[in-house]
Amino acid sequence: MLVQEPNDLRFQVHPQAKFDVRAAVLLVHAGQLLATVNSASGIALVPGGAVKFGETAAEAAAREIHEELKLNVVPQLVGIVESFWQQPERTNQQLIMVHRVTLTDAQKAGLVWQEGLEGEWLPFAKAARVLQPRSLAQFLTSGDAIRHLVDHHTE
Repeated sequence: MLVQEPNDLRFQVHPQAKFDVRAAVLLVHAGQLLATVNSASGIALVPGGAVKFGETAAEAAAREIHEELKLNVVPQLVGIVESFWQQPERTNQQLIMVHRVTLTDAQKAGLVWQEGLEGEWLPFAKAARVLQPRSLAQFLTSGDAIRHLVDHHTE
């Protein structure tokens, strides 16, 4: 479900087309990724949300992690994904600012999910098969340069 909050960089281009700017955060620990997994579809999503007008992507990433998990971190920008996908009633395009945080044991133990959210730790190999968009899996391990990917997929 799309939640539109004030100042979100989400735009209804026309009735059948939506564009938004999203900050996504890959929270990793010991070769695993934290994600929410849809029980019906098996699709995994990482924490994050819309960047707000006047907010940097890093600020949005940190805000979303605090809202969803009560965790204060400084996410590192690792890449940008241009994501395109089709739903029966709408065409979607997202500009995803991808961040990664490697959690300590203490940070992992202290995670508190926002009411209504629940996640699980997925081994990187499984995450690579179920992440949406799949291209996010290419950012699970460290790299020296910020990478740019284009991802066309179906929901």
